[in-house]
Amino acid sequence: MKYKVFVSFIAYTHNGGSRVAGFLKSVDAFLSSTFECHEIIIVNDGSTDSTASEVESASAGLNGNLILINLPWRHGLEPAMTAGLHKSVGDFVYEMDSIDTDCAEEFLRGMFEAAVGGFDIVAGVPEAAQSMTSRLFYRFINRVSYADLHMTSETVRLVSRRAINAMLNLKEKFRYRKALYLLTGYPKKNLLYRSPSRGRSGRPWYEDLDLALDIVIGYSNIGIKLIHFLSAALFLFSLAIGGWAIYGWFFENVVEGWTAIMVFLSCVFSGLFFILGMLGEYILRILNEVKGRPYYTVSSVKVFSETANAAKAGRVGRLERDSPATEPSR
Repeated sequence: MKYKVFVSFIAYTHNGGSRVAGFLKSVDAFLSSTFECHEIIIVNDGSTDSTASEVESASAGLNGNLILINLPWRHGLEPAMTAGLHKSVGDFVYEMDSIDTDCAEEFLRGMFEAAVGGFDIVAGVPEAAQSMTSRLFYRFINRVSYADLHMTSETVRLVSRRAINAMLNLKEKFRYRKALYLLTGYPKKNLLYRSPSRGRSGRPWYEDLDLALDIVIGYSNIGIKLIHFLSAALFLFSLAIGGWAIYGWFFENVVEGWTAIMVFLSCVFSGLFFILGMLGEYILRILNEVKGRPYYTVSSVKVFSETANAAKAGRVGRLERDSPATEPSR
């Protein structure tokens, strides 16, 4: 029995190469056997290999519609997936952060059953798959965040249309979907699944570090709090040094030493540089919000319809060129 609902399936890839063909076939088989109508959206994030041509070649054997979104340069996961969400039209939307994610069809079907059971956001969480750094980071951000987010590692997500619309209507430029979905207030459920990949993102470590910094600054007030704390600490330290110098001048016959001056200057200036750096980050974010530049740039969008796919696969006969009755109506 198929569910009478239209479902979109969005997947991110960068240099997916030949792996994308097998991924499309498995996803299309799952969607065709579970839902009456579906579409698959592949977001090609500035790939430099044959990913685009592989997707086009694999489209011939698919049962549903396929949309290929090509980004001209590498934007990163969040902008790329946001581009896919803007193009999706499904009542429910699967979001898969990588074509290498290994979720069984039964698990994906269970996600939909949880969604129709009352949860607008259903997340697939790899069981015992977080690395030590991921666990420490999520524990840290969940503690310092101004909102009760309770974030964890997620590799696949199923979201209702109303939750997607609410998330996309949020005005801020930094689009971290995991947190934004929680801020919409719609009910969410996490489902665990076994994964041998241990939840690795596949991104370089410096991209993960940059994303972590964006999350901490965007969804907590710890930066401002650190600035206040360090400013107060430096102020007290300056008063202590000043008091020590005055005491030595009046009660001790000592010469002001080079070491004390250098310690004082190094502590004060290091704190000032930290404060200026944090303020610069916040000013940069304000500037990005004010400029209003597009969050992503799309070089092309290719749509491979079900009818065109059938024709490529040889399931639709060729039009008779000599018979005017077979010409398509205009």
